[in-house]
Amino acid sequence: MGRSMMRYALPTAVLLAILAVPPVFAQSDIQPGFDKRLLLLAPAEDKAESCFLRRYDAAHMKARSKQRVEVIGLCVKVERLQPEEKGEPIRYVYNFDFATKLRGRGGILKTGGECGFSHMPPEEQKRIASKPIWCGVDCDGGGITLEPRKEGGELLARLSRIRVESECGGGDESKAIDLEGGADDKVFVIPRVSVDDYRAFAGK
Repeated sequence: MGRSMMRYALPTAVLLAILAVPPVFAQSDIQPGFDKRLLLLAPAEDKAESCFLRRYDAAHMKARSKQRVEVIGLCVKVERLQPEEKGEPIRYVYNFDFATKLRGRGGILKTGGECGFSHMPPEEQKRIASKPIWCGVDCDGGGITLEPRKEGGELLARLSRIRVESECGGGDESKAIDLEGGADDKVFVIPRVSVDDYRAFAGK
């Protein structure tokens, strides 16, 4: 090696140290106790979004007279929270928007909340690793369970009860309704769609 090349060569220890630096969203960036099931919904990256939407056609609705849900959609949005105090881990929160249209009712009904758990001990992680992901609405607003399938290409969603309201409700609890899983409104297979397709239905 000539002198000119030796001048720019890095010592082996320095080079290894550079290569060892993790990328911004590496596994080491995920907080201890992170609910790893959430990675099946969306990557742990700030502002990452994964959306799902299912529209039932007239033939389907005619064949299932007890089904109320004509359209059902859900969009998961990831928020990266910086530590409030030195030494605290970075946290990723998985928020969700839920939107639906019901048979015989004008307008779109919406709600939202958080999916999974912001923190849990390792033994609890093992216990729930194979269980569906709970996405819940605050103030006892119920929620929906999700099972990602086909490598995240679709969701198997189970509905028991979820509180929704129209866009003009403005957060007024008196104008909210509880959507309950009826005879044909308990289980839904919802395919992944683009964010634009979801927003075309649900709005921003």
